[in-house]
Amino acid sequence: MRLLMVEDDQKFSSFVKEGLSREGFAVDNVPTAEEGVLLAGENAYDVILLDIGMPGKGGYWALNTLRQSGHSELIFMLTGKGGEQDKLLGLNNGADDYIVKPFFLAEVVARIRMRMRRRKEFATKDPQITVLTAGPLELDLLKHRLTVNGNLVLITPKEFMILEYLLRHRGRVVTQNALAQAVWSLDSETWTNVVEVHINRLRKKIDQDGQPSIIQTVRGSGYLIDADGV
Repeated sequence: MRLLMVEDDQKFSSFVKEGLSREGFAVDNVPTAEEGVLLAGENAYDVILLDIGMPGKGGYWALNTLRQSGHSELIFMLTGKGGEQDKLLGLNNGADDYIVKPFFLAEVVARIRMRMRRRKEFATKDPQITVLTAGPLELDLLKHRLTVNGNLVLITPKEFMILEYLLRHRGRVVTQNALAQAVWSLDSETWTNVVEVHINRLRKKIDQDGQPSIIQTVRGSGYLIDADGV
């Protein structure tokens, strides 16, 4: 597994890099957000560990830049701040997880492997099904591509996972907590805001003017893609 660490504290990054290397990761390390974005564009990584508080353009800039340019790697934000608003900011902007310093290296490795397993579960579930549809919407699981009325729609990895989960449960109401658990492995109602933000962004990309939303809100319950509608 190839990993990129973007961290300006060289003593800290050397310690983490050595530990991850012992766990079988091939690790590259750069000290600035700009270098991290550049290297991520030149190489294929499975995971990016991204420090928030770096000199110059910080970790959130790098996160937004990577996601907006279509990068689908797992991205873990590293920070000394543990407030819920900081975590929400990272998750709402496309981070997969949020790790507060100081941390145990074994915990980071376990969380990386858990996230990788979760992605693999999504990719291998019902292997005979390769395309999920709802009205004009077509989600190709093999090509990892979404089209609406035949037009390609660019969505983030998390938006793809949300849509796949809803389509696999088409005709059934899916709660916010179920989505948070399935997509982020979050099991607290604190994180339902993360789900709401991603659902709203997804709707803006897939809904058609003058037509009902493909993802319906069932007040007090959750979300639904109607089995007989759209």
